Amino acid sequence: MQLRHIQEKINSEHPLAKAVVEYAKKFREDENPVWPEARDFESITGHGVKAIVQNKEIIVGNKGLMMNENIFIPVDAEEILAETEGLARTGILVAMDWELVGVLAISDPLKPGAHEVIAILKSMKVRSIIVTGDNWGTANSIAKEVGIDIVVAEAKPEHKAENVKELQDVCGGFSLTMSGRVRTRGGRGGRRGRGHRGVFEVLI
Repeated sequence: MQLRHIQEKINSEHPLAKAVVEYAKKFREDENPVWPEARDFESITGHGVKAIVQNKEIIVGNKGLMMNENIFIPVDAEEILAETEGLARTGILVAMDWELVGVLAISDPLKPGAHEVIAILKSMKVRSIIVTGDNWGTANSIAKEVGIDIVVAEAKPEHKAENVKELQDVCGGFSLTMSGRVRTRGGRGGRRGRGHRGVFEVLI
């Protein structure tokens, strides 16, 4: 239940945060009438979050965040992460007082009509590319499902502009269009859609 209070502080548009909150809401409120306060909340872009809840350090995020915090990841947790990736799901690790206590497997289903949209773009000779912060297993699975050939996975938000510049070379001089959220570090909570003029020929 500590996860719910922490995740509600995250941008509600983030699909993984929304998934955790919606799952937590399934538990009966009368069992936990008063939710503990999350103090010293910190969101680490592209990695996860940290906060103090009931005097315990709670860290929720990916493997990279746990490694940065020097949190040991047991073999069984590594196996669960590998299995999760194989099932095209995102593995989220949970630590309490610098000890790993759980693994969450979250699935982010495709939006209705995604396959049809990609098919239409292909018929128009438009090449589609996925650039995502998700793991390679999940990214490749989704790309295969919708019919996308080129995948850039585990991309950090602050590096996505660089990823796109590299893809411009792949495009061989063709126009490059970006659709989706573009975030970089800068100020509180980062910037959206700023600082990328000159990177994208078209930004949607």
